[in-house]
Amino acid sequence: MSTSQDRVRDYFRIKTRQLLALAELPTGDHSGLTGSHREEIQRIYLSEILPRRFTVGRGLVYGPIHRSREADIVIWDALNYPGLPMADHSFYFAESVKAILESKSRWSQDDFDDVLLKSRHARDIVTMVGPSIEDTLMLMQLDIVALREGVSHVGMARTRHHIATGGVFLSGGESAFSEPVGISTEIVENADEAWLDLLLLLGPGRLVLKEYYDDQPRGRLLFFELGEDALLAFTNALLKLISDRSVVTESVFYMEQYADEVLFTSPYCVVDFPLTRPMPGRVPIWGEWDE
Repeated sequence: MSTSQDRVRDYFRIKTRQLLALAELPTGDHSGLTGSHREEIQRIYLSEILPRRFTVGRGLVYGPIHRSREADIVIWDALNYPGLPMADHSFYFAESVKAILESKSRWSQDDFDDVLLKSRHARDIVTMVGPSIEDTLMLMQLDIVALREGVSHVGMARTRHHIATGGVFLSGGESAFSEPVGISTEIVENADEAWLDLLLLLGPGRLVLKEYYDDQPRGRLLFFELGEDALLAFTNALLKLISDRSVVTESVFYMEQYADEVLFTSPYCVVDFPLTRPMPGRVPIWGEWDE
């Protein structure tokens, strides 16, 4: 009898084969039709997987000062925020957007450079979000700790997550980022500004994640060889990014308990990078201890 882990793994392996097969369907020689086709099959896949609160679209993401380049895939909270459909594109308010993904048919260095440029533009967007119910509850917890420990506080500093960025290349890239990882010093030094939070090379089954250390001011790029299970790991990482950027009323869902054999695979390479921006999180601002 198959286990839950077997069923989950098999589902994503079948989805991988479906996406690769659909991407190969003939759409004519027009590059615009080919691009629209590959984006649409990915939007359909994500619409099936994501919680209904989140809607998948395409267009431009606008903050109060900066805006994104035109994005192939925009994942936004359609339950709590408005969007503005316009004649030539859809307008998404930055506060509503959780992730921006770029979709490419086949790996090339030029296309990858274009994805990094779009990621940098998205990273520059600053959201103007007021306190949430989660912030209020955390402040109440801080009040309780202050009373218990006999210390005053003046609140907490909050740095919010940036809009997550990602890229998907449906085919090609068999030798891209193979060990040893051949990325330049310049790219590493600017990884906090421009590197994608998640990158999937679906054909060869390679996944790259960007993470931040909890106990030190730096980040790291994690490179995984996952074969047919890369889509499962990519989807799990995307769900985590969305959850980190959302206020949830239920406990956070962790797919690891249904696919730990895949999701606890060790990376074949880790590349550290310096921070150029504050890390997300909450920091209490303490006052004086009572005598």
